[in-house]
Amino acid sequence: MNNLNEKIGFIGAGNMATALISGLINSNFSPTKIIASSPEKEHLQKLSEAFKINTCNDNQEIINKADIIILAVKPNIIEEVINEIKISIKQKNILLISIAAGIKIEKIETLLGVDQRIIRAMPNTPASIMEGVTALCSNNSALSEDVAKARILFECAGKVTEINETNIDIFTALIGSGPAYIFYLIEAMLESSKNLKLPEEEKVNLISAMIAGSANLAKNSPDSPEVLRKKVTSPGGVTQKAIEEFEKYGMKEIIKKCMDEAEKKSIELGEK
Repeated sequence: MNNLNEKIGFIGAGNMATALISGLINSNFSPTKIIASSPEKEHLQKLSEAFKINTCNDNQEIINKADIIILAVKPNIIEEVINEIKISIKQKNILLISIAAGIKIEKIETLLGVDQRIIRAMPNTPASIMEGVTALCSNNSALSEDVAKARILFECAGKVTEINETNIDIFTALIGSGPAYIFYLIEAMLESSKNLKLPEEEKVNLISAMIAGSANLAKNSPDSPEVLRKKVTSPGGVTQKAIEEFEKYGMKEIIKKCMDEAEKKSIELGEK
């Protein structure tokens, strides 16, 4: 982070903004260089107490004080927020990074009505423990150094990849929303663990460790996930029985269908 001296302003102080701010602070980014605004006083109080960053309830103050603005608002209020700040943005040389799900760069450009350096980012919530995954895409006005700065910002909170914006909806469905699917899996496994006589906290730790270990093995092994799965699946054994049940209920097809629907929803959000 030593080569990033800009002040970072967050417009919006919800879960994703909190996750990114946590990642920045955990990467030793100075809290004095971070400012966040929100109409939610409770959100701002939590951020101030947890991370000692500057907060306010005035988006104009964010524009005045920050060099890089991160739009971390809900998609349904993006138009209202941009209309509020667009005149101020025109008067300042600001890099604008949007993490509003489903909102295309073209829409932001249209709302601003002026050439603006814009980067669209899609992070996920493990950014709060520096294990997030973020996709970046930029408009024609963004400079290579802008993308480099965005990489520095989001790499402090995990892995970063650059993609074409046409791929961001499927990325959102798979990766942006992905942590919720894993938490859902943990919920299901917990509900299936009633015969395992251990405290629930320990069961959560064990299941989470199993998932993390399996994911790291898939990432680091030369074998494909399919081969790794087959290595665990002894003929006639416990694992095979479970896999057979998954196949009987069409688990892969269910997942594919769910990803298709999530991608469609991301596209739908971008068209509103």
